[in-house]
Amino acid sequence: MKARKIVLALAAGTTLLAAAPAFADPPRWAPAHGWRAQHYRPHHYYPAPAYVYYPARPVVVAPPPVYYAPPPVYYAPPPAPAYYRPVPAIYGRVPVGHHATIGFSLPLY
Repeated sequence: MKARKIVLALAAGTTLLAAAPAFADPPRWAPAHGWRAQHYRPHHYYPAPAYVYYPARPVVVAPPPVYYAPPPVYYAPPPAPAYYRPVPAIYGRVPVGHHATIGFSLPLY
């Protein structure tokens, strides 16, 4: 009975020792999974961004062009023909009755 307990204790101890985690880094060629593989990369080199300096180009402003144009010419419209001209007149209405009026027009020429 004592030997049986010793064999069971040795088997349990061997199982526990075999299941213990390995406290070592994986080799560089082995893929590592987990937080360390995603966040810790000491073997990668990220160079600083290169700043490119472009000197300012000279700005030349030309004066506005000067145009010499003749002064504008305004033409008067031709006189209207006589039959289109308004005739000065006096217009009026004289009430005669309840619904009756007399209208008149007196030309002044």
